[in-house]
Amino acid sequence: MEEEQIKKFKKQHFDNYKNGVLDIIDNNTNSFVDEDIKTLISRPPLDSMDVLKNKFLELSKKNKIVLDIEGLSKLLDDYRSNIIKITDKIRKERINNLSKKVNSIKDFEVIELYKKDFNSLDKDLKKILKVSMNDSYEKVFTKGINKIFSNDIDESIKNKIVDEISKFINKKYQKQIMDSFDIKILVKDTILINAVKEVTDRYLFTLDNSKLLNLD
Repeated sequence: MEEEQIKKFKKQHFDNYKNGVLDIIDNNTNSFVDEDIKTLISRPPLDSMDVLKNKFLELSKKNKIVLDIEGLSKLLDDYRSNIIKITDKIRKERINNLSKKVNSIKDFEVIELYKKDFNSLDKDLKKILKVSMNDSYEKVFTKGINKIFSNDIDESIKNKIVDEISKFINKKYQKQIMDSFDIKILVKDTILINAVKEVTDRYLFTLDNSKLLNLD
């Protein structure tokens, strides 16, 4: 077989390898966004699991007032929906960042990802989520929270509940989300690193052992 033809096959083999890695990055990121982050933010399947709603109900019981439950559910749904809007930004940021690294690899070089490759990226993604949570609270709760209280509620009691809710959501709840984010992104990063290594090992094995890719 002519040397030029061998080079052509090797280039095709490399391109398939690189495209395979890019597909893995896409799939890994889509799984992270759609299965991990959206599930983390969305309304839990059971009311008993909804820490936000239960916090409101706990405070209303403690202060002996009745809340508009339907209005509360809508308020929480709006808050969560507003945060979820930025998941596509997280998806795009992660795919673009990692794909850029892969596309910077010269022909026939092996593609490798290390934990250090994710440090700055993961920090940026976490910041995107945190900013969105803060903005969503300001946008949704500051405008809509009064609607869940009756008109004859004592103003001091209402302000007390709003203050406690603000502290809970912007501190404790946000920390829970961020801690879970850290764990989930670490898992996905590790899965991606190992998946790329497996594809690279197969690429090198085929490159070394295929008669089609080597001169006789």
